[in-house]
Amino acid sequence: MLANHQELDVVVTAVASVGVVVHADGQDGFIDDGFIDQVKHPSWRSDTPRAEVGDRLRVVVLDASRTPPRLSALPCDIRTARSLCHTEPLVRLCPPPGEGRTVKWSVVEEALGIALPGDYKRLVEKYGGGLFAGALWLLEPDCPDAMYDLVAQTTQRAEILAGLWDAGEEKPSELDQGGVRLVPWGYAEGGGHFLYWLVRPDVEPEEWTVILNEGRGPLWEAHPVSCSQFLLDVMTGTTSSFYFTDLEDDPASDDKPRFEPNSQILGQ
Repeated sequence: MLANHQELDVVVTAVASVGVVVHADGQDGFIDDGFIDQVKHPSWRSDTPRAEVGDRLRVVVLDASRTPPRLSALPCDIRTARSLCHTEPLVRLCPPPGEGRTVKWSVVEEALGIALPGDYKRLVEKYGGGLFAGALWLLEPDCPDAMYDLVAQTTQRAEILAGLWDAGEEKPSELDQGGVRLVPWGYAEGGGHFLYWLVRPDVEPEEWTVILNEGRGPLWEAHPVSCSQFLLDVMTGTTSSFYFTDLEDDPASDDKPRFEPNSQILGQ
């Protein structure tokens, strides 16, 4: 049986003015045909050729409850689905403490000069800012404390890093490409490590690399994963990060699947 956000390869079996019918040969659990609305095919508002019978497409399930299931072949929907693959397990493992929050993302993104990853937006909307596993602080926009505010820390960390590099500290090699910048999204409580997105001008936000800068030294550690996957790996003890592997030795490790919101910690 199909699930929402599942990816699969399909072949077009029929074409109509409202969309296309597709089938996934050899896909376990795929019994009925699926349907792609015309606005969910790459040819909508683009130069991609219109769909024809026999075309093969990579698609994602938008609504598995529909008959037939509603699919999309748009790259943006596929990228979003990939980010949700880690956001939703994290939410199941560590349920959000309340109703979440509403953010004017267009204002935030204009202030930063970038579009933010969809999985980060969902995390903030569900959790707000706060502390995961007593160790990893998720920065949020408009936090009353500038230390944990996404926009404030983006400005502050850029100034701090520029000063360190001007003083002779070595830049991570990942910044050698032109136009690359760092935007912080997380902070390691205790160790002082900052977690950044490695923002490349030619890479979609859902595919940005997470890169960590140790809090008391010049070392960097890159992880080609989303921020939600990085958090999930930390929470489940499966992270490959040197700086979070010692969480299993923490006396409070039984409390790892836990989130404390800023409102509770900061009393604001």
